[in-house]
Amino acid sequence: MVNYIMRIANNDEFEASVFGKRAYYTAMRRKWEKGMKILLARRMEKGDAFIGYAVVDRAVGIEGLSTDEMIMCKKNGWSTKILFSRLVRLEPPIPIKSTPVGKWPQKGALLHGAPISEEDLNAVIELASIKINY
Repeated sequence: MVNYIMRIANNDEFEASVFGKRAYYTAMRRKWEKGMKILLARRMEKGDAFIGYAVVDRAVGIEGLSTDEMIMCKKNGWSTKILFSRLVRLEPPIPIKSTPVGKWPQKGALLHGAPISEEDLNAVIELASIKINY
């Protein structure tokens, strides 16, 4: 099973939506499977950082969404809603440059959708001082 890095837009509302709804809307086309792990990244004042991780419960295509969600997805170019069985905020956010991912050639927006090994993902999670469950 493949795990991925996904960036949260530099938008406090979208971040609040992800953690509040335990869901992520995306245009990324992948074969989302129950149990996949997603490492959430975001641009911060001092560079990109990992702010959380999630475990996929299921993915719902645009046709399976409510009318309001469907309109929102079409407006933003999204095609899938990923629902999480587990969602954890990492505190404080972990600067990407201080993780194994910091050595990768991809930086910034190019990390969105990048696969990450279980080993690298766990190394990042272990760097968090506090893990807050949602």
